[in-house]
Amino acid sequence: MDFRTATPADVPSLYALWAAAFDAPLMVPVYETDGGRLDRTVVAVLPGPTTAEDRVVASVCWTPRTLVGIPGADGATATLTVGGVANVASAPDMRGRGLVRLALTEAVEQMHAAGMDASLLFTGTPGVYRPSGWETFEVPVTRGPLLPDGAARPERSSATVVARHERPPRTESLVPTTFPAWDTDLPWQDLAALHDAFHAAPLTTRRTVEHWERRIPLWYSAAELLTARRPDGSIVGYLVVELEGEVLRVRELAVGPGDATAPERREALDALALAVRSLARERGATRAEVRLPRVPAAAVLTDALLAPGGRETTSDATGMLRPVRRSTAEIDALRAATSGPTAGFHWPGDYL
Repeated sequence: MDFRTATPADVPSLYALWAAAFDAPLMVPVYETDGGRLDRTVVAVLPGPTTAEDRVVASVCWTPRTLVGIPGADGATATLTVGGVANVASAPDMRGRGLVRLALTEAVEQMHAAGMDASLLFTGTPGVYRPSGWETFEVPVTRGPLLPDGAARPERSSATVVARHERPPRTESLVPTTFPAWDTDLPWQDLAALHDAFHAAPLTTRRTVEHWERRIPLWYSAAELLTARRPDGSIVGYLVVELEGEVLRVRELAVGPGDATAPERREALDALALAVRSLARERGATRAEVRLPRVPAAAVLTDALLAPGGRETTSDATGMLRPVRRSTAEIDALRAATSGPTAGFHWPGDYL
């Protein structure tokens, strides 16, 4: 058994492993947006008679990201470099041999050499990662029934801000690529500016241009994107949701500056709430799950989506952190901050 960094010759076997392990159509396209992906992919390989017949039987990938940390004593926002772990897989006939644990050890060594402060992952099986040093953190999630059709609509002082249900980013492109292109009437730079101004809580990803141009269109193509626009078409807010059967999952929100009662900001929130409730009714959704920062704007949106009765706020503990170069105490403090009064937003699309 060889443990090493993946090579181009491993790719067919690597993709076959993932196809057997995951039902995730976006996995390979997202992976291929990363120009340095093979150098950060650790594989366990059973050598074959020839190099072309080598078989990848386990994998761990990691991607560098810049995340918001805990504000310093002077209130300045700190940042961390974090290795996001993804595409962890082992062949069914090779499980129980500790291959993933050994691959994780190699991946952490790579992260340390690359200067990562910590490592982040999301999983439904935390027991796999605890022996290798990762510990869970909690993020608040509010669930409940959507407001009924006959519920009073939010009051609108004017119609200067309207919501628009955007088409997913186009899958066609003049240049063949593995990722869709943004529509010319949907400038990602406007969305990026709103995102950066709105999200500043611990563990929020600082998205790069590459992230917006390549990865985010892929994630949004599997979701629904709604924008709030002024009469001139400029974007003052946006909302990303996923519809899964009867459940509407709110994944991302950003609105322009000001407090939640500022007229234009409130209009944007009201317009987005009405539009997404209409979309939910069209698709047969009756319940919603809201996973957003603990900020007033998120509370306003939640109240405009969910019925007062039947709500519950629980903790999502699928996220895990591990120190790499930073101390355990620092990372423990960061983990604790995720469930506090300034809890941030964590969407796997930001780190995969």
